[in-house]
Amino acid sequence: MNARAVIIEDEPSARDRLARMLADHLAGRVELVGTASDGEAGLALIAEHAPDLAFVDVQMPGLDGIEMAARLGSPAPYVIFTTAHDRYALDAFDAGAIDYLLKPFDAERLVRAVGRAESLGLKARGDEVLAPLREAQRAMPRVLSDKLPITVNGRVLLVPVSDISHCIVEHELVTVHTSRGDYTTDYTLTALEGRLDPAKFFRAHRALLVNLDHVAAIDDMAGGRAVLVTHAGVKLVVSRQSSRRLRQMLGV
Repeated sequence: MNARAVIIEDEPSARDRLARMLADHLAGRVELVGTASDGEAGLALIAEHAPDLAFVDVQMPGLDGIEMAARLGSPAPYVIFTTAHDRYALDAFDAGAIDYLLKPFDAERLVRAVGRAESLGLKARGDEVLAPLREAQRAMPRVLSDKLPITVNGRVLLVPVSDISHCIVEHELVTVHTSRGDYTTDYTLTALEGRLDPAKFFRAHRALLVNLDHVAAIDDMAGGRAVLVTHAGVKLVVSRQSSRRLRQMLGV
């Protein structure tokens, strides 16, 4: 019987490529039953279809793949992560218990990963495979500090949180914008939310976190969206849903 699989990947080209590879090289072994473009939609997709196998991108705006997998209910599918950055694989996977595909992977590597999953029992082993990841996520402390450590060229910079105006996902990585400069980081946006004060840092949309202390004005857009204008003159568009939440927070 075919293993029922889902793909959770925010880049359409990567999502389509993986779907084609499954059809071309694993027909008769893997049946693709659905795709999603972010972690929240991925959780809903898995709850709806109860697949045996899930291909999950690590770096996604909003809820990233690792945090999404840690929140999967039981019984969980067998998760194979995909990532463009091997440092995430080294940090995230406990002694190879969870497989991963380093982009750009070829059909041979994909078939080998699926074969490993099949040999381990797919969904029958999903919860066991995810156990170390779930435990690690539960053990992570919430860190609130006035400094954010950011590694740049091998040096750890301690960036004052008060200097941060906004954090945004650009090309799968998060850039932290500050009054002193901009820094590309290994943080996910969700990880930054866990480190930064939620009373000041507002999730404007799935790929943007804004320090309200740096907002000088709020302009309205058509369709119920808002635009935040920073003291530096940067304009940041807020999603419609977050715009409603922001107005409720501010009482305007």
